[in-house]
Amino acid sequence: MKYTKNQHMLSQWFLRNFRSDDTANAPKDKQRVWCHSVNISDEGENDIKEIPLPISSIAINKNCFMLVDCDSQKKFDIEDELSEYERDTSVLFNELVHKHKFHKLLDVSRKGNALEKMVNFMVIQMLLGFLNPQNKTDGKEDVLEHILPDMVKNYESIKGLITNPPAEIKPFYSQSIFKKMLRVIDSNSEVYEKCKALLFLSMVAEAKNLPAPIGYLARLRNGMFSKIHITGIYHTGYEFDSTEVRPVFTTSPNVVMFNQNNNFNLLPVSHNLAIGFSLGIAEYYNSHLNIFSVYPNKLKCRSSKKINIYRVSHDYMDGITGWVNLIGVGQTKTMYTPYELKDIERYLQHQNDNYDHHYSPDEPELVEM
Repeated sequence: MKYTKNQHMLSQWFLRNFRSDDTANAPKDKQRVWCHSVNISDEGENDIKEIPLPISSIAINKNCFMLVDCDSQKKFDIEDELSEYERDTSVLFNELVHKHKFHKLLDVSRKGNALEKMVNFMVIQMLLGFLNPQNKTDGKEDVLEHILPDMVKNYESIKGLITNPPAEIKPFYSQSIFKKMLRVIDSNSEVYEKCKALLFLSMVAEAKNLPAPIGYLARLRNGMFSKIHITGIYHTGYEFDSTEVRPVFTTSPNVVMFNQNNNFNLLPVSHNLAIGFSLGIAEYYNSHLNIFSVYPNKLKCRSSKKINIYRVSHDYMDGITGWVNLIGVGQTKTMYTPYELKDIERYLQHQNDNYDHHYSPDEPELVEM
């Protein structure tokens, strides 16, 4: 693959899960999202700017992983490896979004299980998100600056581990990702740039269950997502292809919405689906899942001893989507959403016009499906 100047820091397949309603039925390469940037005006008010952006133009960081080959002096990157990882990851998320195979998140007995893949995605995507120019998180550089300078300091040790791997890792060096690591090591580029590429190559290798010489992904996963417990799966009740007036989830450059106030964290995975989870407090992982939907009959899963399904009101779901918006904007000042501002106004009017329906039921109702 030729050198890719415009490198995406957010997977295009993921962004398509939040496609704008007006391009819902367009070919994939024609779909876009609404990008809402929120800043504080001189008067202390929210200054919201909305731009319809083609998905192919979002989260681009030019020359982010640009390296120079030691022999040919030509530029190369790690786009192939990142793209392959993205394709592998999309399989699981497609099963969750389109087939509602939520039961897969309960099986944590084997290595490379669905929960581990989901958490790996959150870790890798968050770090890529800090390289997204549209991410306006205060101090976002500090996160990678905790990792990369340490790698630079220990570069000779890292180089030794990669060029002279342990015997149990050496048989895997016929695979392309390890060949790319060696090419990075031999590159004429600055050590800092090499370390940045090696960090992500190492994490991608770990995500593929390969024995990476330097193991950052497991360290970050175990540190950031210790004792993860899924508190709820939230389905708006509307199908993936829907363009009705409805509640919608948004996403942001960080992808994960960490709620510092009450440990109610959220991972929106499409405009109609989000996964809520807590961190650090649960002694045991989930034995069952609670699924909340405005219209449970639209779900493709069924209730069982391990799957509880609740019918909730539009107002209840608005509370969940509202948390996503509040946290996403608060963290990154940027949202990617299916709705433009006039769609939000239309939805608010729809609430008023259908008041009783919007607030029914008062509390989540357990249903048998």
